Amino acid sequence: MAIDMGEGGRVGCSYFSAADGTLHIEEEWAMGGTEAVETLLLRVRPTTVLVPNRSSIALIELLERDAQGLYDENIHHRAGSHILRHLVSAEFNYETAKDALACLNIVREGRNSLEVLPTDDHATGYIGSSRHADLTRLSRTIDLDNYISVGCAGAVLGDIERRRAAENVPGENDDAPAFVVRSLIMETPENTMIVSADALISLQILHSELHPNPQANHSNISEAKAKESLSVYGLLQMFARTGPGKAKLRQMLFRPSTDPELIEERQRAIATFLRPQNQETVRAIRKLMGKIKNGKILLRHVRLGVDRIRGQLSLRTKEWKTLLHHAMVAIQIRDSVISLSGYENAALLMDACELIDIRQLYEIGAKISSTIDFQLSDESGHTVIQPGNSQNLDELKKLFYRVSDWLPKLKEDVVATVPHGARRCIEYCTMIPQLGFFVAVTLDPETNQGAYNGENSMDGEWELRFIADDLAFYKNPMMLELDAEHGDLHTRISDEEISIMVNLASEILVHEEAVTRSSDALGELDSLLALAAAAEKYNWTAPQITLSNVIEISEGRHPLQELIVPSFIPNDCSVEGGAGTLDGDDTSSYGSDDDSLSDNAEQTSNTTEGLGPHSGSRRNPHQASERGSESDHTIARGGDPPSPPSMLILTGPNNSGKSIYMKQVALIVFLAHIGSYVPALRATIGITDRILTRIATRETVVDDESAFLVDLRQAAFTINFATRRSLVLADEFGKGTSVETGSAVFAAYLAHFLAMEGDRPKVLVGTHFHDVFEHNLLEPLDFVGFAHMETHENPQARDVEDQLVYLYQLLPGRGPSSLALSCAAIHGVERAIIDRARELIGYMDNNEDLEVIMSRDRDERDAHKTGPARRIATGLINARLPYVDEPGGREGDVRELLRRLLAVEEEGERMDEGGGRDGYAGNIDMMDERGYEMEE
Repeated sequence: MAIDMGEGGRVGCSYFSAADGTLHIEEEWAMGGTEAVETLLLRVRPTTVLVPNRSSIALIELLERDAQGLYDENIHHRAGSHILRHLVSAEFNYETAKDALACLNIVREGRNSLEVLPTDDHATGYIGSSRHADLTRLSRTIDLDNYISVGCAGAVLGDIERRRAAENVPGENDDAPAFVVRSLIMETPENTMIVSADALISLQILHSELHPNPQANHSNISEAKAKESLSVYGLLQMFARTGPGKAKLRQMLFRPSTDPELIEERQRAIATFLRPQNQETVRAIRKLMGKIKNGKILLRHVRLGVDRIRGQLSLRTKEWKTLLHHAMVAIQIRDSVISLSGYENAALLMDACELIDIRQLYEIGAKISSTIDFQLSDESGHTVIQPGNSQNLDELKKLFYRVSDWLPKLKEDVVATVPHGARRCIEYCTMIPQLGFFVAVTLDPETNQGAYNGENSMDGEWELRFIADDLAFYKNPMMLELDAEHGDLHTRISDEEISIMVNLASEILVHEEAVTRSSDALGELDSLLALAAAAEKYNWTAPQITLSNVIEISEGRHPLQELIVPSFIPNDCSVEGGAGTLDGDDTSSYGSDDDSLSDNAEQTSNTTEGLGPHSGSRRNPHQASERGSESDHTIARGGDPPSPPSMLILTGPNNSGKSIYMKQVALIVFLAHIGSYVPALRATIGITDRILTRIATRETVVDDESAFLVDLRQAAFTINFATRRSLVLADEFGKGTSVETGSAVFAAYLAHFLAMEGDRPKVLVGTHFHDVFEHNLLEPLDFVGFAHMETHENPQARDVEDQLVYLYQLLPGRGPSSLALSCAAIHGVERAIIDRARELIGYMDNNEDLEVIMSRDRDERDAHKTGPARRIATGLINARLPYVDEPGGREGDVRELLRRLLAVEEEGERMDEGGGRDGYAGNIDMMDERGYEMEE
């Protein structure tokens, strides 16, 4: 894969698939930036990435993050997902690349492929010449205005040529397949929803993780050792039975369609598979799908013909058997699909069945089965050719079997020529491949040589060739005569069999296109079967796709979250994007907003119940709460527009399900655009061109950006790319900085989308910045709706876990608090910390000066700490001690007094613990018994 990024973040890319020999050229992403690069890396999963050495630092750092073989002082070695190679910028030259692409000529003689032909002159210098005709032909296949992507294609072709040259070095890379470009495809994002790499990961559409076995991770650095974790792709791929089916599913997920007809056709195919009368047939089709292999890979093995194993030629019997099985099972699957009820109404199923050419597949099967005897091949361990394919081979085999029958008689002839005493030394006569005929003689234990070597025989002394298995193998004139007459039968038979297999491969490759098309068709059918299986197992329903710019979901669910919780609470959603402006309206791409996809489809109603103050919520009476009613009244300042809001703002407690709600809406929209059924009771989904998220901040040690800067970068991407048909998700944007700055940036972020007026996108937002709305930082509130997740509070509950109960039901209105202290108590934060936090919150709610309060608290804490020392010092100051020369005076009175004062203080502390003391004077009375006089 070659990738480059030009000015303004314009990204171009080209990659080569060695499995099927296809060169892909991506249409350039305007202002795609590193976000587009991340998406391409996730989708293509390249083994090698080529990049020009003049690339920007941002692109290099991104590619190096997952590159293999990086060394530093802390990490000795890191196994990444791809090899990163820096090339000189000339490798990405547009004119050179266009020249190389123009030299891709279709070789029609014998096979359908593309070869890179050398050129010595410049293509653009010969207008009207054959080279100019090549460029004209090329322009019909790819858009030559994609300068960056065409340059990347040139870099890929140059690398392919270097690899092919390395393969042709004698004695090196004998097992490596030839890198041959067999087809050229221009990948265009037309009619494709754009989903950024951050959205793919934060929504868990794709979520790969390293293999749990460390040895598997590092056993081979050239192979990516990853497994699919809990994700939408991981959820769907387990229902796909074939490699092409999994690949097609992945392609669907990376290229959601905005073509209403394609989406509806996929839904019709799924509906056909889900018909009750088709269940038995569908189960049989799925079972057959599990028995076939990737036809394109099988063709690659056929193209190789034979492989080298330890320097010997060996035929691939297993691959031929698998290819035969592929052809026969493909015919069975086609017949089964055609027999489905409703098949004639599913155009995709009909198109897939038309790609499966029964006549050519039968020819492939008949040719393979008539050439190879698989039963004898399995028994013998090598390929056995059926009789009748070659007269020469049949005669050689007959001679081989006849000579094998001669061997017992041959021993008798040899024994007759030796002395009587030497006959017991002759074990047998044998024929060894590539060595010929031999006489096997027992060994003499004393000399460890043959017990008899032809001495005194009629043929004279024999020639010892080798000793093995306690036997000596000799050549005598009779063996040499047989060698000259019959030669090496084994080698002659093997050579003839190889010739037949090579001819078989050539005949099969005539039908290469039929196998490739059948493999693609089976992949298409398998992917649709996987979507149908997921819809059946998880109770998904068919969404209505409309050209109106709305999202109407009834009882929607998160497809992943509902699998890991005991019960999932479904929720509704109703949002509507802008209707477009006179300048730059995009309805031409999709038709009028009032259009529907089918004549019998229900029209989207502007009075559909939604969420927020401007549209009645679909909820039961017992779900309403006093708090919700107060919130409704609080935010009902923006008027009541007749349609659902364009922006839905979610507030309320932490861990109440706001993020899951936003993600489930996005996933339902996403699944609808790949043609899948969705986890909802009902859904009406308007065509959406982009899903843009500011949800999960992905921080790693290799990133030099803070969490807030990463959030800003993601937010900037959504601002630059959002259109009125986009869906934008922002969860707690602005939380990575101060409350004042975060609130200001957050309010400006939302105001930008509202200011787009008729071009405003559909926006779902989750936040705890209540100051934005209480201080009217976001005005006006037209087209804005508020909602929160319902909770039940019971502060008097004995168990902390019962003081706050999450009900996960979406209610209209703004939640008054995040209930952070209750959440902290549930998750084990100490009671003293929570009480102190509640005390500080009370001060702030009363607008008290926290600096004065904190200073007073510090004084009280200091007084508590210094109180004992102060009291002891006061006692020493107030005590009147007699002098030594006075009556009753004695040495050590000061020391004794201090000891007594400490004892009194300890007693006072014990009295405090037991219920309090009556003041320090009460303790001083205990000292008067010793006769000390205290000053008044």
